[in-house]
Amino acid sequence: MTQPPIDPTASKRARVRRRRRERQILVFGAIFGGLALAGFFFASVYRGDIEGPFAQPFVTPESAFETEVNIACPPAGVMPMAPTDVSLRVINATNTAGLASTTSKDLSGRGFVVTGSSNWTRDFPGTVRIYYGEEGLAQAYTLSTYFTDFEMVMDTRDSALLDLIIGDDYSAADSLRSQDAAEISTEIAFVRPQQCVPIELVAPEPAPRNLPDDPLASPEPEASPSASASAS
Repeated sequence: MTQPPIDPTASKRARVRRRRRERQILVFGAIFGGLALAGFFFASVYRGDIEGPFAQPFVTPESAFETEVNIACPPAGVMPMAPTDVSLRVINATNTAGLASTTSKDLSGRGFVVTGSSNWTRDFPGTVRIYYGEEGLAQAYTLSTYFTDFEMVMDTRDSALLDLIIGDDYSAADSLRSQDAAEISTEIAFVRPQQCVPIELVAPEPAPRNLPDDPLASPEPEASPSASASAS
């Protein structure tokens, strides 16, 4: 009997199918191997055998946070205070005689508690600068609302008493807001500066050596006679 002729096209198709199956076996083998490896990895992370890729915090630790911004943000959830709850000294850094005294009268007329006025031995070319301590952040922001332009500097003082420095650019007519200005309302929240940081991240300057007592500070409670007797 004679053999039927071999179809070369069928033989070629058979080789193509065989190679395709081989490639499929390799691809699916690689996929299943990858899945098995991923499953082993995540199971090890879950058990704590190895450290996962998200073990590090998503926020920068406070100790590692570095910024050139040194302005404290307004206290959260705190509205401006009444002027009668803000005490300050007024200091003249200009060559205009009597400017601290007249500014003190202007602010006293608004209700602020002015403890005194004096001259500054340094130059200040700005409008006003408010020095405050950590306890006086709300007071400093309250005082700032009364001026059209201001600077705020935190120092190491341990009271809420403020120092207001009057600079060369100060003008009572242009720098001090009118008494009916909406910006000084105690019912409007503080305006947050475009760049500010939590007060804990502000690097304070050294406070003046001699600071008067804050007249608005709460007096420290005196020890009761019984407590003194028991202590002795």
